[in-house]
Amino acid sequence: IFHQPFYELMYKASTVHRMYWDPSEVQQCTLLSIKTGGCSEDCSYCSQSTRHKTFVKPTPTMKVQEVLEAAQRAKEAGSTRFCMGAAW
Repeated sequence: IFHQPFYELMYKASTVHRMYWDPSEVQQCTLLSIKTGGCSEDCSYCSQSTRHKTFVKPTPTMKVQEVLEAAQRAKEAGSTRFCMGAAW
């Protein structure tokens, strides 16, 4: 596969994918930031780090019940995957 043209690889991947999945189906996912900004890590690439001056107001970690309620709302809205992001 390393020497095949990119579009040929895409075609083959699409063909295999369609053998197992409905090509017209779209998975709806929800992403929730359970803690925003104020991260003490010094990752130079990440705007969540305290080293960067941004206009995003840091928020504390959400309470478990709030996250569970958000996940339930996402499920009711049709999401099949619920992802959480956090700036530590």
